[in-house]
Amino acid sequence: MSGLKAFTVSLVAIPILTFGGVALAQPAAFHCTAPSRDGAGVGLQTPHAEKVEPSQMETACRGALRSDPNNPSIMVQLARVLSAQNKAREAISFYLEAAIRGNVDAMNDLGAVFEQGRGVPKNLLTALMWYEKAAELGHAGAMTHLGELSETGIGAPVDLAKAKVWYERAAGLGSPAAMSSLANFFRLGRGVEQDLGAAAAWYRRAADLGMPSAMNSLGELMEAGSGVPQDYAGARGWYEKAAASGDADAMGNLGRLLETGQGGPQNVEEAKEWFLKGSALNGRVAMHQLGVLFEKGRLTSKDLSQAKIWYERASALGYAPALNDLGRLHLDGLGTAKNVVLAKNSFEHAAELGNAEAMNNLGVLYFNGTGAQRDVSVAQSWFERAIALRNSDAVQNLRIVQDSIHLGGNEIGARRASCSQSCTMAHQSYVKSVCVRPSTTLASTEREKCISASFLLAKACRDSCGAWGLLSQAENKCVACFRTFVSCATTSNGSESCHAAFEHCTGTCAVLKISASGGAVSR
Repeated sequence: MSGLKAFTVSLVAIPILTFGGVALAQPAAFHCTAPSRDGAGVGLQTPHAEKVEPSQMETACRGALRSDPNNPSIMVQLARVLSAQNKAREAISFYLEAAIRGNVDAMNDLGAVFEQGRGVPKNLLTALMWYEKAAELGHAGAMTHLGELSETGIGAPVDLAKAKVWYERAAGLGSPAAMSSLANFFRLGRGVEQDLGAAAAWYRRAADLGMPSAMNSLGELMEAGSGVPQDYAGARGWYEKAAASGDADAMGNLGRLLETGQGGPQNVEEAKEWFLKGSALNGRVAMHQLGVLFEKGRLTSKDLSQAKIWYERASALGYAPALNDLGRLHLDGLGTAKNVVLAKNSFEHAAELGNAEAMNNLGVLYFNGTGAQRDVSVAQSWFERAIALRNSDAVQNLRIVQDSIHLGGNEIGARRASCSQSCTMAHQSYVKSVCVRPSTTLASTEREKCISASFLLAKACRDSCGAWGLLSQAENKCVACFRTFVSCATTSNGSESCHAAFEHCTGTCAVLKISASGGAVSR
């Protein structure tokens, strides 16, 4: 700004903060000059606060203001420094003085003051007034935040059309945050028709301006081949840039590709490091991936209860793949008690967020009547939505369902009864041949355990009959699994060596497939 004298504080050496070998902050002098106009007021971020002591900045700004007492830009800088030191009342006086002089940064920051209740009672109407004043005078950050408020319904009803207008205006002024928000609208079809190509274009513009979250989102679209050609190497490159800038979700995504070797060399140990770094920063992708590692036993030994904890943490942040995988655990009683209601709720939430796996899984629930009234048309609708998002399980499931619609009630009942009888006969054969056979040396308590274990396996076998009876498939693969297990246990010295094969078999025997999200890219 012409005529503005910049007061500078000379710094002693400050260690450079690093993360993953990438510098996050550099030593620099603080100049009490014009602040940024791209949203600095939202959250009241003080420029260079991580580089200079607030007291030093306050001294510099007070000196600058004494030299130029009518300069509103210096007033704003001083107000931000005071706010950072919890001197909210004095900060407000300088903000107001600068706003009276027409300073749009002061107006924007006053919006944040009243929205957050910094030194004054919270007042969203007053906050909106100040944001709108700043936006009318061309403040891109105020426009972006007004879009966020309209999108989330804070201070006024949700208005996606209005939010889009604010984002477009701010994006036109070069705001990467607004560009990224527009991209999210096109990616999810919020307030607009879904257009993944447009989403990718807006993410790229924001990423080129250095916005880490946009880099990560662009990487996700490139990895999935959504709106752009599939490019694992390109996706990995964007994840690396975003992770180096401290984006926690990018750390999780980068870890996934390092673990699988997609887009570059495989490095499982480095992948685990990125998962741990990302989860420490509350990154939902990294948390979900830690859950996958615990579920599959790739971090330490298999631990379903730990998997559930990590899925829950990522789900609490609205991460669709984690919500879907948490639903699977509830559906099958893995690491927790079986609860089809919680399973359905998790699938529904994930489906609302656009997760194809969850859409497929809801189709399975509605077709089987699990946790919901059986409704074939609703099931088909969910399968079709999942297929539109390229879920291969849904393709298979829809084909099976369409082939089975002709089955009548009497035929379904007969199939279920026959299936259940097969399970009972296999159970009786196991008990007779393994638990109480004359040559066995099992003590009475061990025999009781053997019989109880067989009973539980038989129950799981019979449970599969309900869904199988609805379909036209000739063979129930779950019953075949139980029979194979009985045969294995009968011909061996015991059943221990047969359990691993049985668990693998029953994990894949269901006719309608439940989709897992482990490693999937979805929002």
